[in-house]
Amino acid sequence: MGFFNWAAPLVRRYGDRFTAEDAGTIAEWLRPAVTPGGHMLDVGGGAGQLAALLAAALDAHVTVLDPTAEMVAHVPTSERVIGVQGTAEAMPLPDNDFDAIVVTDAFHHFRDQGAAVAEFARVVRDGGLVLVLDLDPRPLSMRLIRLGEMLLGEPGTFMTPEQMCAFMSEHGVDGECEPLRKADYRFLGTVRKTDSR
Repeated sequence: MGFFNWAAPLVRRYGDRFTAEDAGTIAEWLRPAVTPGGHMLDVGGGAGQLAALLAAALDAHVTVLDPTAEMVAHVPTSERVIGVQGTAEAMPLPDNDFDAIVVTDAFHHFRDQGAAVAEFARVVRDGGLVLVLDLDPRPLSMRLIRLGEMLLGEPGTFMTPEQMCAFMSEHGVDGECEPLRKADYRFLGTVRKTDSR
């Protein structure tokens, strides 16, 4: 995570990838699980720009989980948004505490994606949602981005939408993948907790 340590101030200042309109769209996807006053988790949420937008759009509480202390220090904390340092693979958070999880442009950074999804299923309540926005590695531009990330020491473990849906299902979160724009796609799935799991 060395890159993100020194890049935190830049991400906070210039990393507004999502607009209020984008957050409104994401909020609509999550609204079936996140009612006003609900709780959601932004995993790998960096400096919290999207979290602040979602807190307003959903009238909900958002916890930003990020492994980099420098990123968490830049989260715009408020009554509705807090930052917590921790990894996706071992979250310092209680069971069944969240109505939904959102992961934007971060899933490919997780060093143990299976452990991360197990944590998603642990901290999200039964019937809660998991939303992952990531990038399809097949276009040439994405292959170059993957190479750049690997040169920076990042895992760069991107999945195609088909691979993502199969992977999530194997790890207990059933859902669907849908292409968005350019190489972006979304996975939206539901956590189902049963005695057999």
